[in-house]
Amino acid sequence: MGGMATTTTLQGATSWTKLDQRIRRVDEARWLSSRYAALEQRRALIALYSFNYELARVRTVVSEPAMGAIRFQWWRDALEDLGRGTTRRHEVAEALDDAIVRGHLHLGGLRSLIDGYEAAFVARDRDLEPEAQLALQAVRVFASAHSWGEALMSLAPHWAGLRRGERLGFGPVVRRVPYPLRPAVAHFRLRRIYASGDVGYPIGIRICIFRAMLTGQV
Repeated sequence: MGGMATTTTLQGATSWTKLDQRIRRVDEARWLSSRYAALEQRRALIALYSFNYELARVRTVVSEPAMGAIRFQWWRDALEDLGRGTTRRHEVAEALDDAIVRGHLHLGGLRSLIDGYEAAFVARDRDLEPEAQLALQAVRVFASAHSWGEALMSLAPHWAGLRRGERLGFGPVVRRVPYPLRPAVAHFRLRRIYASGDVGYPIGIRICIFRAMLTGQV
């Protein structure tokens, strides 16, 4: 999964492009929202979403609890290295390092994502995946203090279920997202499309996210 730890360095443009392209492929909804962020914050979001992807895909590459535990522990150890000022030779670890150094991501929040995904993996229950915690960490890239936490907690798991194809209906109505936070959560408006089952038109997805950015209504 990675190599030896090295002295902390900031991420190069080529590595960022590779991670950005990967998230566009595997998590297009969040990728589209991130396009509305300034470059530095956008890179922090891509680092976060790349980390999230590494954790989320454990369930797709291993099935035995022991093998899953090894992978989750590798990431815990990688975060410990970052806390000591070193980074492993892994592109996602390097991206996290950059975002942490710039103050956009924080070790405690990243550890909570590992705990959440491991709990979901062990229970074989995707409803336990830490969707709300991920959204909170994304919002924190833009504001360390805000009043939208309760809305995130109610909306994120519902949105995730709709995206998985579960027939949940539209879900909770929440107040407008404050403008600075919108690149972190504009994709939540896609629940309107997911709930209808009409997801076949890429331009519709892009327009939906644009409207979320314009109005703050998700």
